[in-house]
Amino acid sequence: MATLACLESALSSLRITNKPAASLPRITLRNASHQAQGRANKAKQGPGKRLGAKKTGGEYVIPGNIIFKQRGTLWFAGDNCFMGRDHTIHAGVPGYVRYYRDPARHPTRKFIGIVFQKDQSLPQPTHAARRRHLGLLAYQMPEPVVEAEIEEPLGSGLTSYQPPSAPRQPTTINLKPTTNNPQGLQLTLRPGYQYRQSNYEIGRSAERKEAAAQAKGKTTRAYNDYKPGDRFAAWRKSALRIARNNERKAMGRGNKGAKAKK
Repeated sequence: MATLACLESALSSLRITNKPAASLPRITLRNASHQAQGRANKAKQGPGKRLGAKKTGGEYVIPGNIIFKQRGTLWFAGDNCFMGRDHTIHAGVPGYVRYYRDPARHPTRKFIGIVFQKDQSLPQPTHAARRRHLGLLAYQMPEPVVEAEIEEPLGSGLTSYQPPSAPRQPTTINLKPTTNNPQGLQLTLRPGYQYRQSNYEIGRSAERKEAAAQAKGKTTRAYNDYKPGDRFAAWRKSALRIARNNERKAMGRGNKGAKAKK
């Protein structure tokens, strides 16, 4: 009991003399900062692009078939082939695939081409005839053979049959004078098999009408006092026309305003 009393007195003295202990710092929780679902550090790999050769040498292709898919120009388009914007080489004509080099064209490049027959090879000789898309060679057309006329025996009384020649169409046609066209027209066969006046005659038709009207003491012009080449008269006339139009517009606006006020 004496020992317990000593301990209680010691504890009570400590509570009185010592200051209160400082509160412990708050412990915080830290969450994971690493992305999940395989996205961090490019952990997830995408699908393959399936690059490489799609047709082997000697294989038959048709226009549009993919022969080789690549990134960059590892292979170049040769004869009868074309390259897409992603460097994919396509077939341009039906035929057989050939992988080859052409030192005369480029010393280091590799080409892919198409031939029309299995026994053909690339590159072709420099001065060789170019192959056509139908597998034919370029050659000069033979001249047509003219058949010799058979002479009729004398005194037979028979003549060889000659087909009637097609009537030749006239190149010009003259129309009869009418009320609207007192002088008549001469129509010419134009391209497109059309009979019509020439552009020069069509452009001068107004002048001819004015000359015919002046011969009768009349005119076809809207302004009788018009003088060709008098630019000052034209300027005055245009100024008067503009002033007249402005006046008409002002009168129209005034009337509208008056009706709105009423």
